[in-house]
Amino acid sequence: MARIEQVAGAVANGLAVLGLTLLLILATFTMLDGLLRAFANTPLDFVRELGDMVAAIAGAACLPIALLRESNIVLRALGRVLPRLALRVVDGVAALVVEVVMIGMAWQFWLHADKAMRAGEVTWMLEVPKAPFWFAVDGILWVGVLVQLVVLVGRARGTRDTVETETPA
Repeated sequence: MARIEQVAGAVANGLAVLGLTLLLILATFTMLDGLLRAFANTPLDFVRELGDMVAAIAGAACLPIALLRESNIVLRALGRVLPRLALRVVDGVAALVVEVVMIGMAWQFWLHADKAMRAGEVTWMLEVPKAPFWFAVDGILWVGVLVQLVVLVGRARGTRDTVETETPA
């Protein structure tokens, strides 16, 4: 299990680096677009055309690492009243719910990408096909499903630590 978690971590880290790199590239081109609009009246059309889809890929690429590190919002009020075993059960159920939600999201993005492909959807000005971008997002979401499965199995086996209750400031 440790080897699988190590591979999941490497994949999740790689995707996060890819996502952040895409965001930096998008930010650079967005600034360049603004400067060219202001000073040369020549916008970069591809920034508006592709920016949303590139941002979707970048955002999705950061999701697997967040899932693996379980950096989602956690309410620890129960930690003060429930025994440790009960907290493990609650964390396991929460991991299962996250897995179900991830499967639902990945499935819906698959349907959306497939619909975009079948309809031949393209961007407005440059006529770039939209489906490959949505399939990329979907593929990353399915990686997130696998990463969350690693978390879920770790919770079920008791090999992942329960997040401790935060002490009041």
